[in-house]
Amino acid sequence: MKLCWSSRDTPAELRGALRALGIAEGNRGISLKFIPSQTPGLCEVVCAGKTATITYGGLAQALRGVGAALSGITTREVTPFSTLGIMLDCSRNAVMTVEHLQVWLRRLALLGYNQMMLYTEDTYELPGEPYFGYQRGAYTRAELKTIVASAAALNIEVVPCIQTLGHLEKILRHGAYRDVKDTDSVLLVGEPKTYALIEKMIRFWKEVSRSERIHIGMDEAHDLGRGRYLDKHGYRHGFELFNEHLKRVVAICKTVGLKPMIWSDMYFRLGCESGEYYDPKTVIPLSVVKGIPREVELVYWDYYHDNKAFYLDWIRRHRQMGKEPIMGSGIWTWNRYWYDHRTTVAHAGSCIEACAEAKVKELFFTQWGDNGAYCDHDSAFAGMTYCAEKAYGAQQPADELLQKRFAAICGSDYAAHVRAGDLHAGAVKGFHPNMWDDPIFDTHWRRFHRDNPAAMAKNAAAFDQLADDLARCTGDVRYAALVARAVADRYALSAALLAAYRQKDKVALRKAAAGIACTRKSIRAMAAGFRTMWLSHNKREGLETIQARFGMLDARYAELSKCVQEYLAGTIPSIAEWDCPCPPK
Repeated sequence: MKLCWSSRDTPAELRGALRALGIAEGNRGISLKFIPSQTPGLCEVVCAGKTATITYGGLAQALRGVGAALSGITTREVTPFSTLGIMLDCSRNAVMTVEHLQVWLRRLALLGYNQMMLYTEDTYELPGEPYFGYQRGAYTRAELKTIVASAAALNIEVVPCIQTLGHLEKILRHGAYRDVKDTDSVLLVGEPKTYALIEKMIRFWKEVSRSERIHIGMDEAHDLGRGRYLDKHGYRHGFELFNEHLKRVVAICKTVGLKPMIWSDMYFRLGCESGEYYDPKTVIPLSVVKGIPREVELVYWDYYHDNKAFYLDWIRRHRQMGKEPIMGSGIWTWNRYWYDHRTTVAHAGSCIEACAEAKVKELFFTQWGDNGAYCDHDSAFAGMTYCAEKAYGAQQPADELLQKRFAAICGSDYAAHVRAGDLHAGAVKGFHPNMWDDPIFDTHWRRFHRDNPAAMAKNAAAFDQLADDLARCTGDVRYAALVARAVADRYALSAALLAAYRQKDKVALRKAAAGIACTRKSIRAMAAGFRTMWLSHNKREGLETIQARFGMLDARYAELSKCVQEYLAGTIPSIAEWDCPCPPK
C-alpha cells in the first residue's frame, strides 16, 4: 500500500521520520493525517477512503500508526509503556552491518518501538586500544554515529550497552590487559588502570551517542574478587567489592554526564547461597541496599519464567530496594537457528502482562547470540511484532492482524516464521537440535532418546515433516527450511545406523550407511544457506567460527563413512563410539 502526507496535515515533529521511512510528500496514495492527543500511549488509526487518520499520544505511537495504515489496519490501542525497546547482541560473534541495522530501525519504528541497545562488550574501536574488537568486526566511531543519527530520525533512542566488570574475556585474553585482569572475564576492582580504561570506554560512548543514558552491564561476574584480586588483597565479600566498584564507575558516568543503569542479578546472586538469580530465599542485606548509588538504575532481566506471578514478585523485590526497575525480557534467538516463537510467547508474554499490571514504564526485549549467533536474526521480527502487539494492549494478539502487520512492514509471512520456530521444541517436544554435536557420538540426540533408535526414528520423521512444510512456505524462510532438512536427514541417519549396529545386522547397516552422502549434501546446503544469510545481515567477521563447525561436521561424516566400511569389511571388530551406552538420568 502506498502512503503519502502533506505539511498541512502533519506536525513538524513527524516530517523527518516520514522522510526517513521513504514516504513521499504529495497526494499519490493513501493520505496520512495526524492528530496529537493528550492521552499517553494512544495509537488510533481510522482508514476511510483515501485517508488514514492517526491520533497519537507520542511519536512512537504516531509511527506505529503509520505501520498500521501501511497494513490496512484500523485500530485503537494504548500502551502503558513510555519506553519500548530491543537489545541486539553484537558481541557473540555477529556484528550487524550499518545498512542492515537501518532496515531494522525502520521496521522497529513502524512497530512502535522507541529504543535500541547495541550490546557491545568489545566490538567498538576504542581509541588507543587496538585490541578492542580486533578481528571481531568492531564498529567504528563513524559507523556508530551513522546508526545513532538514523535512529534519531525515527524517534529511536540508541542507548549504549557495554560491560564494565564481567563478560570481558575477549579483551582480557590479550596480554596487554594483564594489569586490569582479575579472572579470565572480570576486571580487577580497585586497580587505577581499570578505571582509566573504563573512563575511556564511557567517554567514547558519550561522544558517539545522543542519549543521556548508558547501560554499564556488570552482570554474571560470578568469580569477582577470586583471581588476582584475592592474591593481591585477600578475600572480601562480593557485596563489598561490587558496590565499591559500582560507586567508582557511577562517579565516572556522573563526571562525563551520563545516567547509568546495570543488570541487577549480582545483588540477588550474592545474597543467595547457591549463587542463583531467581531464588526466592535470597537475602540482600539492608546495608548493601543502602550502599547502592542513588544515580544508578536497575535492569531486572528475566527470560525464563512463564508465569506472571513470578515477575510480579521480582518487580516488587526491586522496588523494595528503592529502585523502579527497567524490565529486560527476551525474544528467543540464542542457541537457536531460528526465532523460537513458543518460548517467547510463554515467557515474554507473561512478562509483558506483569509489567502492565505492575505499572512498569520501561520494557525492552533482548536478542542474545550465545554460542556463536548462528540464528537468522531477521526471523526475530515475528517476535518483535508479537511483543509490540501485546505491549500495545492486545491480551491475545490476533493472528490475522499479526499476519497483516508483518507482511506490510517486514515483507514476509508471519505464519511461516512461526512454523519455522518449531525447529525448537515444537516438532519434537522438549528437544532443541544441536547440529554442532559430533555426528558419530551424537551425544545430545542419543541422550534425549535414552539410546532408543525407534524413538529416534519417530522424532526424525517429525523434523522431516517440518522440512517438507517449510519447503512449501512462502516468505523468507529458506534458511529455516535448509536447517530443518539437514536436521531431519542427520537424525534419521543416526537412528538407522544405531538400530542396525545394535541388532548386528550388517545388511541393514550397509543400506543405512548409503544415506551418509545424502546427509552430507543436506548439511552442505545448510552451510551455503547460512553463508548467504550471514553476509546479508552481518559483517564478515564471525563467519569463520560457524564455517569451522560446518567443516568439522563434513570431516566427521567422512570419518563415519570410513569407520562403517571398515567395520563391515571386518577391519575393525566394533565401532567404539556406539558401544558405550548413555548413562542413566
